[in-house]
Amino acid sequence: MSPSSYHDEKDAFRVTEDEAPPAYSGRYYTDKYSTQPALLRSVSGTVLQIENRQRHRQTLRRILLVTAVIAAALFLGFSSINNLDQEASSILRSFFGPDHIPGRQSSHKHHTNKASTYHTCPATPDFLSCHLPGAPTNSVDTCCVNAPGGQLLLAQFWDFAPAVGPSDKWTLHGLWPDNCDGSYEQFCDSTRIVNSIETIFQTAGATELLTSMRETWKSNSGNDDSLWTHEWNKHGTCISTIAPKCYGPEENVTAPMVEYFARAVDLHMTLDTFSALADAGIVPAWDLKFNKTDIIDAIRSVSDGHNVTLGCTRSGVLSEVWYHFNVKGRAQDGEYIFTEPDGIKDSCPETGIKYFPKVYRHRKPVSPPPSTPGSEPFIGKGYVIINDGSQGCIISGGEWYSSGTCATIRGSVSEFGGVELRSSRGPCAVSEKGRLVCGHGVQPAQFTVGEDGELLYGGIATWGAYQRATGWLKEGLWNGKWAEQLQLPVEVKLFWRAL
Repeated sequence: MSPSSYHDEKDAFRVTEDEAPPAYSGRYYTDKYSTQPALLRSVSGTVLQIENRQRHRQTLRRILLVTAVIAAALFLGFSSINNLDQEASSILRSFFGPDHIPGRQSSHKHHTNKASTYHTCPATPDFLSCHLPGAPTNSVDTCCVNAPGGQLLLAQFWDFAPAVGPSDKWTLHGLWPDNCDGSYEQFCDSTRIVNSIETIFQTAGATELLTSMRETWKSNSGNDDSLWTHEWNKHGTCISTIAPKCYGPEENVTAPMVEYFARAVDLHMTLDTFSALADAGIVPAWDLKFNKTDIIDAIRSVSDGHNVTLGCTRSGVLSEVWYHFNVKGRAQDGEYIFTEPDGIKDSCPETGIKYFPKVYRHRKPVSPPPSTPGSEPFIGKGYVIINDGSQGCIISGGEWYSSGTCATIRGSVSEFGGVELRSSRGPCAVSEKGRLVCGHGVQPAQFTVGEDGELLYGGIATWGAYQRATGWLKEGLWNGKWAEQLQLPVEVKLFWRAL
């Protein structure tokens, strides 16, 4: 089929389950950004309680406001009442804040898809993200430029088995902030963790946005809301320009969520990956294979000549693409400027990449088949060893130990990509202070695996300790930036030894 005719014959890319070759395997995504939330709170237990408290505070402010107006009138004289904005207004604003004077209402009271104007930023942004001055981050207005996660990644899925979305469209995975060096923050604000984005948006009246999300932001599990909620909890809470402090008191609960998702959908709609590939003769097929350079060259027509990051399944099937941006201004309404990847590595081979048609099933989607134990690092049963294993291993609580028996760790593919680990004590995760822990009641984190088989968390492979574990001494391990902050002198990497 020629590239010029693929739009008219897009049904050629639609394949039923019966027509699929018997050797095709389920989708495995290489999502370095996927981890389970460390804390889940119900919408009724978080959002509604916050809104109730805000209403009570608003009522108290109105009572105090009336009292203050009377006092101001007596002080300034009744002749000054008509000039309240010039005199009394300044007194009231200094006490109550600018959004509590009559006639000045929050721009997001009805939660429309419009960027907040509560926090004033320069009409011409001072900085481009990832190009901030050498001064500390606290000298930069993080409501006006995203920091430290200055590079924004727009990730798209090609869900081919089971098929998700139209046969000639890539779907949206998420909008992620990176730290300009390949590392990233995640689950940055436990107070804003929610259970259902869909419920929040329905309550807020963001129905138009929900309609767009249902068409473009799809989960292969069949539960789109689960994917949306995960993306907000993990990535949305880490974008500094949509932090609560950047919004008025009446809008800082749901408005940042609405603006995050609206910006991601709008950006995704400008990136037609399928057409870019098809125009270069790269179309879904069972019997074709492609070179990585050809795929990236084709997508450069969309990314303004810049490279993108590709994601492939373990069997080399194209499944994901990440576009990289620096942003001039706020993430929710600033100018997105294409840039080169920030140091992260793709997961596709140089040659022989497959690009399968979408396989449509007439029943509920099923999970991918389990991996063969030992076939992949951190999948199945094994030991988590320190460096080459001669310096010890991880025991059941997550500590580094050099004597005795290593803990048997069970690894599995997690729902949103990456791997989950579990010891006899319970799931393993990285605590809020950066320490590796395993135990009962711990919400499992999703780790990823580096090119050399090392265990990554937040895109970082290094782990630090106060000293080397020797004899019967157990040592804790801290990941990446936490180890740097603590200035830990010992640096190690963690690897897998399958059983």
